[in-house]
Amino acid sequence: MNLTDRYMRGHLKLRHLQLLVALDDLRSVGRVAAYLNVSQPAVSKTLTGLEQGLNATLFYRGGRGMEPTEHGQVLLRHAREILGRLNQAKEELLDLSEGRMTRLHVGILPAASIQLIPRLISRLASTTPAVAISVREGTMGSLLPAMRAGELDMAVGLLPAGLPIELSSEILYDDRIVAVVRPEHPLAQCDAFARQDIAGYPLLLPPQGSILRTPIDAYLSEYGLELPRQHVESVSTLTNIGVLQYSDSVAFLSAEMARHYVAQGALKVLPLNISQLTLHVGLSWMTDRGESVAVTLLRRLLHETCQEMQPAMQAFRTQLETAMASD
Repeated sequence: MNLTDRYMRGHLKLRHLQLLVALDDLRSVGRVAAYLNVSQPAVSKTLTGLEQGLNATLFYRGGRGMEPTEHGQVLLRHAREILGRLNQAKEELLDLSEGRMTRLHVGILPAASIQLIPRLISRLASTTPAVAISVREGTMGSLLPAMRAGELDMAVGLLPAGLPIELSSEILYDDRIVAVVRPEHPLAQCDAFARQDIAGYPLLLPPQGSILRTPIDAYLSEYGLELPRQHVESVSTLTNIGVLQYSDSVAFLSAEMARHYVAQGALKVLPLNISQLTLHVGLSWMTDRGESVAVTLLRRLLHETCQEMQPAMQAFRTQLETAMASD
């Protein structure tokens, strides 16, 4: 038995794994000390002892603070999975003691947060009240590591063009991109409208590298519409809607998200044919994990919910196609 093996068997504790994850998330000894309610010297001493026991440097001070080395990244990947599994075990034991069937952890992307997931939760509650559901909203960049670590059972939202090989996915419905403004916006009052009319207004955009952003940038470039210096990048649905209500910004949303706010009278869709690109809204999960009864139930209810939404979705698509026929 080598020294590393002996150390991991006899000395590696859960508190070491928690410390490593906190360092990776917070990137500062001071912030980790405050988070764990210990002193900074205690954090440094524990990390040094861990590195000496494993005979490897796990973190170094970089431009963004404490950054993991290659050895640190390996240990962090397993630490997150171990802690995630233990957290699941704790919650399943609690569910059993309180009479629930199980707990489901679902990650959602903004495109699914307004219509699909609320309807799903309502259907789930009426179908089987013994299931508890936990929802976390984010981008695929933040939800994918959580799925890998066992913190999420699946993610629902826009599916990227190329999913990692360890993920399985299925499409629930297709969507598109639309440009929206508040009903009182000057552009919403125009009888005649041209795509160049959005020039000079602040833009509210998805972040660079997101699924929605690439076709939006391509549209702006194709028609010589420069990205204004005054623009906001956000994935927060509530923030985006709030900004639209209090400014003359033009935002780019998925049509299904826009449909809800148009029906509420909070937004108006501009007649801009942003992209012919079809957006696939679906669910993804880790291929190598067994599917529980609750996850199977959730997938079935998702499909039923989408079928229920189809008539209204199709009617809205028809309105969009009519309005954008001249663009």
